[in-house]
Amino acid sequence: MGPSYKDYYATLGVSKTATEKEIKAAYRKLARKHHPDVNPNNKGAEDKFKEISEAHEVLGDAEKRKKYDQYGDQWKAYSQGGFPTGGPSGGAGGFPGGQRMDFGGGFPGDLSDLFGTLFAEQFRQGGTPGGQQRGRTTVNFGGDPFGAPPPASRDLESELRLTLEEIYNGGTKGISIQVPTGRYDLDRGGRSTELRRVDVKIPAGVGEGQKIRLAGQGVNGGDVILTIRLLANSTFERKGDDLIVDVPVPYTTAALGGEMTVPTITGKTLTVKLPAGTQSGQQLRLTGKGMPKLKETGHGDLYARVRITVPKVLSERERTLLTELAGAVS
Repeated sequence: MGPSYKDYYATLGVSKTATEKEIKAAYRKLARKHHPDVNPNNKGAEDKFKEISEAHEVLGDAEKRKKYDQYGDQWKAYSQGGFPTGGPSGGAGGFPGGQRMDFGGGFPGDLSDLFGTLFAEQFRQGGTPGGQQRGRTTVNFGGDPFGAPPPASRDLESELRLTLEEIYNGGTKGISIQVPTGRYDLDRGGRSTELRRVDVKIPAGVGEGQKIRLAGQGVNGGDVILTIRLLANSTFERKGDDLIVDVPVPYTTAALGGEMTVPTITGKTLTVKLPAGTQSGQQLRLTGKGMPKLKETGHGDLYARVRITVPKVLSERERTLLTELAGAVS
């Protein structure tokens, strides 16, 4: 018996009336949770990630979603191995009205033609498509053995989320990408995909929204295009090639002058002299301590932004002195 019908809406946890935005948001949330990079050596998470990607591939495409919604009952009957009338090579009577289904693998057409091509000869010989043993069966839409045209070359687009430290240092990062194949998996009821590990060279100083192209890693020789997304950093704020860091300074030091300790993106700290009368929000520039410049030599600057701190609890001595000071300046 073939596989049960796949409810892509249930897979993503959305209703059948969900908007494109809701579908995309649900996919991103689940993909982050089950991504193989987040769950190394977890076969269950890898399978779940494939199911999520497959569901999004259909529901995230308006035309594919329309066909999925329209032919859902026939898709279910097919996936469960049912041929309502006429058998696998019995003509258009096998599905009401000789309806058409696009499998997304470059093989649209009348279902009777498709099944006739794929199954008729094999069933007459008592075998299974492709000469495989009964059980898990994968049909290759790449040309042989059925004469179908190979899938078109296609680029794949995705996002690459990087920390500020990864962008500062540059180097190579290993990632996993989900690549559709030219095969149709009869047991899973959809096109198969493969999880591919690739190494991405990250240029030091690359910016938010910029793209990295992985030549030949897409569908049938196409490319993979990755858009850089910067993960939030709890310490530093990036402005182009410059960095901004908030530095807490006691109100007494700000008033009288002194020194403050400034963290840097490398993990080291710098001691900076603070002039008397420094105001909260004032910035001190540390030249060349920012991000690497992508297309130039050198680095941007680091700005230490002063945040004056006031104690919540005062000792009696502090209270007395501050009261005297307040009276002196009033």
